[in-house]
Amino acid sequence: MNTKSYTYSTANLTDTELKEQGNNYFTTKNFEDAIHCYSKAITKNPNNPVYFTNRALCYLKLKQWNEAAKDCRSALEIDNSVVKAHFFLGQCLIELEQFDDAIAYLQRAHDISKAQKQNFGDDIAAQIRFARKKRWSELEEKRILQESKFQSYLSRFLCQIYLRLVE
Repeated sequence: MNTKSYTYSTANLTDTELKEQGNNYFTTKNFEDAIHCYSKAITKNPNNPVYFTNRALCYLKLKQWNEAAKDCRSALEIDNSVVKAHFFLGQCLIELEQFDDAIAYLQRAHDISKAQKQNFGDDIAAQIRFARKKRWSELEEKRILQESKFQSYLSRFLCQIYLRLVE
């Protein structure tokens, strides 16, 4: 038995109507029901990348990074010029700590938005800066750890030399 209750049956709705119903749920932050509607729209019309990016945004809001990334990739398979798919995928990859890939997708979103003369304000550029900062921090942590290990090794080595000289 289905434990979810929806406002009305979605069986007879078109994919566009399902998308609109999903948008209504999304607006009220009812992300699970929005996902349900977008999923049904995808079943009825799996060639519309908007349905995948809308569902991906719901997954982003629910912090389900892998599911969101999967939907973004599906949207990009249909149409590789969908700015939102690149942008959302970049955001997912930041959360999954795949910073180089995140930067690449975000940069692609930025380039496409410029080419299509779409204005996303500073959203894309801010995410690129954020991803670069996270990547730099991760690399810096690794460098500090390596430096610490090297200093420890060098200290032990110098102690051994000193002990040999003292004997």
